[in-house]
Amino acid sequence: MPLPELGATFIFSVNVCPVVSWVAEGITVVVVAVLAGAGTVTVTALDTDAAKLVSPAYAAVMLCEPFASTEVIPYKSENARRLTGALADLPGFVFEAHSTDYQPAACLDALVRDGFAILKVGPWLTFALREALYGLDCIAHVLHRSPTDDSLPAAMEVLMLKEPGNWRKYYQGSCDELRLQRHFSFSDRIRYYWPRPEAQAAVDRLFAKLGDRPIPEPLVSQYLGGLYPEVVDGSLSARPRDLVLRAALQVLRRYDHACSHF
Repeated sequence: MPLPELGATFIFSVNVCPVVSWVAEGITVVVVAVLAGAGTVTVTALDTDAAKLVSPAYAAVMLCEPFASTEVIPYKSENARRLTGALADLPGFVFEAHSTDYQPAACLDALVRDGFAILKVGPWLTFALREALYGLDCIAHVLHRSPTDDSLPAAMEVLMLKEPGNWRKYYQGSCDELRLQRHFSFSDRIRYYWPRPEAQAAVDRLFAKLGDRPIPEPLVSQYLGGLYPEVVDGSLSARPRDLVLRAALQVLRRYDHACSHF
C-alpha cells in the first residue's frame, strides 16, 4: 500500500478497526498495526517494510478499547510479543498505545518497557474527577443530612435523562443497568455533561455545602480512600477542591512514573 504524500507528513494505516490518529506538522506518523485488545491481541498486520520508507517516525499502534463499560483488559506482554518484537527491525521507532485508561501501574510500566513510549489516556481523568465529586457528595450528605434528591448524582441523572444523546447508543441493558452505566461506566459518557450549566450549578452547590474547611480524615478514608494516605501524611490538604484536583493528578502520576522508564 503506497504512503500518501502530505508534505512532510505520512500516514500508513491498517483498517482492522476504526482508527483516529493525529498528525503534527513536521512529524512523520506511521500507523503500522491495530490491536483488537491489549490482553487478547493476535497481531495480523504489521508492515515493517512500509514503516521503513519514512524517517524519522514513530509508529502509532492503536489498542482498540481494552476496556469495556464495566471491564478492563489488562495489558500482557506475552500477548503482544509478535508486535513488540518487530521494533528490533525498526531502529529509531517507538510505538504509541491508545486507550490505556484504567491499566494497573504494572501494566503501564510494561507497555513502556515493551516499546510503547507514548501512552494515550482518554476518559480516566474525568472518571477520577467524577469519583472524587461523588465521594464528596456522600461526605456532604453525612455532614449535613441533605435530602438525596439534592445530591449531585440526582442532578446528573436528571440532566442525562433529559439529554440522552451522549450515552444512549453506547450503553445497553435493563433500566437498572443503564442507570449504573450512566454514572459509573468506564466509558465515562457522563464527562460530556460536566460543562452543562445544570451540572456546573450542581457542583457549585456541592462545594457551597462543604465550604473550604478540611474534610474530617475518617470521612476521607471512607469515601475517598485512594486519597487518604496523602492526607494522613500531610502532603495533601483535605479541603474539597484540593481533593478533587489530586484525584486527577494521581492518574497523571501513574503515566509520569511509567514513562520515566523509557
